[in-house]
Amino acid sequence: MITSLCLNASIDYTYEVRNFTPGHWHQPARMNVVAGGKGINVARVVRALGHETLVCGFAGGTGAAFIAKDLRRRGILTDFVPIEEEPRRCTNIVDPGARRQTQVDESGPLVTPTEVQKLRKRFSELLGKTRAITISGSVPRGVPNTIYAELIAMAREHRVPVILDARDDLLLEGVKAKPFMVKPNEAELAELAGEPSLVVPGGVVEAAKKLVDTGISLVLCSLGQKGAILVTENSGIWQARPPEVDYVSNVGSGDAMVAAFAVGSVDEVGLEGCLRLAVGAGAANAATLGAAQIERQQILELAQRVELEPIGAPVV
Repeated sequence: MITSLCLNASIDYTYEVRNFTPGHWHQPARMNVVAGGKGINVARVVRALGHETLVCGFAGGTGAAFIAKDLRRRGILTDFVPIEEEPRRCTNIVDPGARRQTQVDESGPLVTPTEVQKLRKRFSELLGKTRAITISGSVPRGVPNTIYAELIAMAREHRVPVILDARDDLLLEGVKAKPFMVKPNEAELAELAGEPSLVVPGGVVEAAKKLVDTGISLVLCSLGQKGAILVTENSGIWQARPPEVDYVSNVGSGDAMVAAFAVGSVDEVGLEGCLRLAVGAGAANAATLGAAQIERQQILELAQRVELEPIGAPVV
């Protein structure tokens, strides 16, 4: 089983609106409403690729029932810590013609210290039942910025590999606990490196190498439509370029990459296979309305068309 941590679950509304203009009346051509949050997006793709998966996090109020029902009908297990407040709502307006999207995300509920402690206990209990863990996204109010670092340290004690996909202080603190892999995007990696921006590929590689030098085995930097760069401890440095697709929205593409890489790691397809699968999943998501609403065959077909290029020797 692959466990996905989603502390800031949401209900996601996605609208396709051509020629979207602020201040004007619009009627969407398409829309969908699903359980959301980066960790839930990851779980959907893990399940689409045929693996059993469980989502752990916080969920409260009437929205918790919607989230649990939506996940159950997709065959995804849940183990949420109940909280008093409702989950946040996230709205994404996609304009496919302009290749542009507008996103409005609420900050999330307030979580009490008692509820945070229940989450730590719940997470500890899952460590003996899972082969890999993904930790993704933001945290609701009341949750300390060190929470991911705490959970990664717990997983390391049980020798359970963790893939971390976070930002700002959560990422800064999380990398200190040395997860198996981190997946920043270009801007997040630049922030970690203390730079305003990074040159591709040289600057990305150097910044990722610094993280690997601290004890992190893999750094996968997502580059949007340019693909990704993978820097490894002892298996080289790779640049991956995705196939061209009919672009719809990139919301959730990073989550799809995390999910597919986790599946590839558990299936032991090798680093090149993991990278192809991850970039193929990101491309599949970019061609689909709604985050992580993709199918296994779509991912596999695009993964076969990903171009890989070795661009450096191992870090050590």
